[in-house]
Amino acid sequence: MPKQVRAYKRSARKQQVIKQLRIWHENGYATEATAYKLARALDMRPSNHFHDILNEMVTEGDLRVEMREQPGRIETKFYLLTEKRIITEKFSRRHISLKKRGVVVGQLEMFS
Repeated sequence: MPKQVRAYKRSARKQQVIKQLRIWHENGYATEATAYKLARALDMRPSNHFHDILNEMVTEGDLRVEMREQPGRIETKFYLLTEKRIITEKFSRRHISLKKRGVVVGQLEMFS
């Protein structure tokens, strides 16, 4: 059985976080998540390195962070997608290549 790849670039991890939060948002599962929950969903270890990635995404404007009190626990950070990340995915263009016998004969552009 091949070994699972765990070494992704920082930019790839950022895209995985955004994609995971989008999937949860579209399915109605969750609109926010803690760093621990995100790390486990991406099959990562919740480490300081992962927290640094999330904090970097917050400074870049990809994510928003909210601090909340939970009963019996310390204050917890919840990470949410910003509105620009939710809206741009809904109204993006999609290009479809039309092939006939393996040769591209045209291209369609769909708006979703």
